[in-house]
Amino acid sequence: MKIKDILNEQRIYALLHDVPILRESEVELFEDLISLYKPKRVLEVGTAIGYSSLLLAKHMDKEGQLITMELDDVRHGMASHFISQSDYAEKITLLKGDATELLEGLEGPFDLVFLDGPKGQYLKQLELIEPQLVEGAVVLADNVLFRGYVRGEKEPPRRFKTIVKRLQAYLNYVEQKEYYNTTIYPMGDGMSVSIWKGKIHD
Repeated sequence: MKIKDILNEQRIYALLHDVPILRESEVELFEDLISLYKPKRVLEVGTAIGYSSLLLAKHMDKEGQLITMELDDVRHGMASHFISQSDYAEKITLLKGDATELLEGLEGPFDLVFLDGPKGQYLKQLELIEPQLVEGAVVLADNVLFRGYVRGEKEPPRRFKTIVKRLQAYLNYVEQKEYYNTTIYPMGDGMSVSIWKGKIHD
């Protein structure tokens, strides 16, 4: 099955079943970034139905390999279904489980990471991944502006306060020039692009 047909099917499925996937406004940026960096070892946290996984596989290095992880049974099953129909099935390793647990046993190195799982876990997950990053690795994180609450003036509703606080902590961390060079793109719900400098140990 052609990749564009699979991606189209995924967009329809996501709409019908209320599955969050990359917004149309973000897809071009996402594809441009992956094409620019041409990563060889890619890690994705939060597969959902495999939409961004297939975009990553399509634009990464021809010899590239992607490891992606999803906790939800139904979404994991749908991701497996869509990925298996594509030409990239052999390049993608789809893991099932809690990312924070899976990351502890994962071996790198990785030259590109895409964080798109639970928003409140980004910083914790990044700290688990950092030892596996090559110098110059790219870390993308989606939804970092979270409905305008993270950097806006609006007060988040109580149910979002923890997520917003944790996303603010994530951005504060990746914007430290000591570890990363970070750019935040406002399209969609906000995507941050951070280039890892390698942690400076005392």
